[in-house]
Amino acid sequence: MSSDDRQKALHGPVRYFRDSLIGRNAKGIVHNMNSPLQVLSMQIELLGMELNQLASLECDNQEVVSGINQAAKRLGQLEDIVSKINHLVKLVGSRVVDEDKQEEQAPVMINQLLEETLEFWKSDLFFKHKVFLNLHLPDASPVVVTNEQHLKDALDSVLFACIESQRKAAEPRIDVSVSMEGGSKVVMSFLANGASFSANSLGISQNGTVDIKGRHPFSFTLLDLAMEVARASMERIKGELLLADDSIVLQLYAMS
Repeated sequence: MSSDDRQKALHGPVRYFRDSLIGRNAKGIVHNMNSPLQVLSMQIELLGMELNQLASLECDNQEVVSGINQAAKRLGQLEDIVSKINHLVKLVGSRVVDEDKQEEQAPVMINQLLEETLEFWKSDLFFKHKVFLNLHLPDASPVVVTNEQHLKDALDSVLFACIESQRKAAEPRIDVSVSMEGGSKVVMSFLANGASFSANSLGISQNGTVDIKGRHPFSFTLLDLAMEVARASMERIKGELLLADDSIVLQLYAMS
């Protein structure tokens, strides 16, 4: 491998390694944001109570009354904004790995987890503004007893692969669906417009693992790595990762 080829191969891994360093501090960032947000929310609530008390007093000065009403309206708008920020902070916090709960199992609502995961990935502005997302969920959400963190890892890896596959697409589109097969098998399908997820194109061997033996350590792609993380994560929760030419399928078994 030439020096130029090595630099090109290193570009992607270096970029994502740099991003991962930021991700490692996400837990502390969320913690540091929570405290001032709680104080701000409390102050907004107290101001709202004080404005309500003022509004309940008799007053013949219409300018004062109008001023109180305008202040209450603006406070309501501020409350909505702070509420959205709180929600986003909690969403990021929910993606942070808790080492103490790495192997815990609990019931997981598939619809809710998938919706939260998609909302989290809308922090990717390309996905949010450029990719058409077609989401189809059953009315009654399947429930699985599993390790939620491993399932999140698989979903994050699959969505990363789908989004990356669309960056040069003429019409970026991702179709996501959840269905039940045989009454107990939960099937999550991810279809990316024009993408190719065949095992051969991703360098994944027949037994489902990325074959990097004998290859330059940077010669496998980030898509290879994402699929390997997804496969390993599904394997840890006794699920399956299936690759087709244009789609990725995750399979688990629901609670009976």
